[in-house]
Amino acid sequence: MLPSAQLGFHLQPLLEQLHQDELSKFKALLRTLSLKDEFQHISPTEVEEADGKQLAEILTNRCPSCWVETVTIQVFDKMNRTDLSERAKDELREASLKSLLENKPPSVGLGGGEAALRPLLDRNGLQESQDHGGCCSFVRLSVQQLPAAAFCALEAEDEEEEEEEEEEDESSPSWDIGDVQQLLSGEERLKSPALTQVGCFLFGLPGEKGAKALETVFGCQVSTEVKRELLKCRSVSDGNKACSSTADTKEVLYCLYESQDERLVKDAVAQVKEISIHLTSTSEMMQSSFCLKRCQNLEKVSLQVDKGIFLENDTALKPDTQVERSLNDQHILPFWVDLCSVFDSNRNLTFLDISQSFLSTSSVRVLCEKIASAAPSLQKVILKNLSPADAYRNICLALGGLETLTHLTLQGNDQDDLLPPLCEVLRHPKCNLQYLRLASCPATTERWADLSSCLRISQSLTCLNLTANELPGEAAKGLCRTLSHPKCFLQRLSLENCHLTEANCKELSSALIVSQRLTHLCLAKNALGDRGVKLLCEGLSYPECQLQTLVLWCCSITSGGCFHLSKLLQQNSQLTHLDLGLNHIGITGLKFLCESLKKPLCNLRCLWLWGCAISPFCCADLSSALQRNRNLITLDLGQNFLGYSGIKMLCDALKLQSCPLRTVRLKIDESVFRIRKLLEEIKESNPQLTIESDHQGPKHSRPSSRDFIF
Repeated sequence: MLPSAQLGFHLQPLLEQLHQDELSKFKALLRTLSLKDEFQHISPTEVEEADGKQLAEILTNRCPSCWVETVTIQVFDKMNRTDLSERAKDELREASLKSLLENKPPSVGLGGGEAALRPLLDRNGLQESQDHGGCCSFVRLSVQQLPAAAFCALEAEDEEEEEEEEEEDESSPSWDIGDVQQLLSGEERLKSPALTQVGCFLFGLPGEKGAKALETVFGCQVSTEVKRELLKCRSVSDGNKACSSTADTKEVLYCLYESQDERLVKDAVAQVKEISIHLTSTSEMMQSSFCLKRCQNLEKVSLQVDKGIFLENDTALKPDTQVERSLNDQHILPFWVDLCSVFDSNRNLTFLDISQSFLSTSSVRVLCEKIASAAPSLQKVILKNLSPADAYRNICLALGGLETLTHLTLQGNDQDDLLPPLCEVLRHPKCNLQYLRLASCPATTERWADLSSCLRISQSLTCLNLTANELPGEAAKGLCRTLSHPKCFLQRLSLENCHLTEANCKELSSALIVSQRLTHLCLAKNALGDRGVKLLCEGLSYPECQLQTLVLWCCSITSGGCFHLSKLLQQNSQLTHLDLGLNHIGITGLKFLCESLKKPLCNLRCLWLWGCAISPFCCADLSSALQRNRNLITLDLGQNFLGYSGIKMLCDALKLQSCPLRTVRLKIDESVFRIRKLLEEIKESNPQLTIESDHQGPKHSRPSSRDFIF
């Protein structure tokens, strides 16, 4: 390993600012960020025993300078020592400019040739390339990146003369600053990762301080075109095309922060409507707050705050570090205030998502104050996995008075009781909540009873999603009684994966008879069995029942359950959408369903039979039923192995233009020529029919999810 050249900043005084625990953490992070052999060749014992001064000597004398400079700043950022990180960056910039100034002969950068470069070679500013004969590179990469940025920022001395010549001859060549866009393009940066830092330097140069330094060193004016080109390169407008990922967003915000040009930032974010930010360090908090407080047209904001930024409520830290934690939060809180000012400046902000975030009592207080006083347009709010635990209650209290709020999602962990703050929102006289999603809430029966009581009070709530909540027996009964209440306005209810059994179906059935508003019910992933389905069908058979959509995905239903459903569907039931996916109904179960499809009183429009163990031997009955049915428009047979013979039998029905079907989903092998030919024949005979190929199972949602609209 080659020894390091002199660093661009004074490492020893920086490391001596760390106390013993921080120094140990610094050493551990060094090894984590050493991907090759920059640091691994040094004995761990030697590093472990070194104090700040000795560690600085080890890094300076035995590691590559470029790596030491980069990783030191990265480690300081990860440790939330923004003060040391910024100090190192400032020293690095000053060293780069100083190096250029001291080593620059009059003609460097203006075509001085080999003789002009000799002083830089003699003074170890440049080194001859071993791979490319006759070429040179700067010893320190940061020095090389700065002239690259300067080349883009500076005007040629004869630029005005060239512009005059262009007026006479449009074909004459000129220096095109538009090349900056190509320089900073994603494709170029993938080829040369060092260009990312060039872009950062470039954003810092057109400012007043950077421009003066450049003009002093190079004797040229900073181009007036630079800022406009930078705006094109790093603008996050036009549908956020420049921010296709969180990583892209971070880079854009970093570059804009480097500019320290408020006008440039304001122009760059002028048309931004959506932004997603993942904060992993205090430096990223500074960069994001600097830019977000200048946004004025945001409509959607998604935010994630990693552990370690706010330390006030971090119980994992030692008790004797309370003073240090308090000082840390006092340092970071002003930037959080700036970030939360997004509610002040963006009056059209309608969507807020705060997920996987480790906040503090103070930061939650600031957030709540801003939401309560300056968020008049919020319509949809998502809160998932937040700490501290009282964050939910405090934010819900702030949201309670917002008349515009219509959608709320609360998701905690196994320790968070979300029902009390939720009930406070529902009881607020100004509550206009229409959609509520509550997940992972380990509440008691008494808490669920409170929610049921609130459902009878709220006249706005029409959609309730309780997916993945374990409902105790009495809680389920209480909810069913609420559905039967004349003042319950629920229209859509999801009880997916709520640990319901056959025993709960009697109360549900009674509720279905009485409820005048419930039209959609999802009972997916509950072990109801055939007997549970029988009980449900008793309620569904009443003419007073208004249910239109029933989801019984993965409910341990066999052919016996299909028998009861078939009888129901033949009785002019209101049911139009039925999902029986992932139930082993087999040949017999499908026969029962086909009998109902043939009857004129069957009102089914959508039938999902995804992964129901249907074989080619069932397809003759299904084809016959489809030829006689006049209402079914969607049929999902995905993840059922029908083969060529099965699809061929279905062809007789699917080819008919009189067939009402518009969408059919099949598991088919389009590489088989005979199957491909069948599909072409169907398309030619019945062009209004769309056949979707089911290559993979639904990983995150069942096929009927898009029809069960929340």
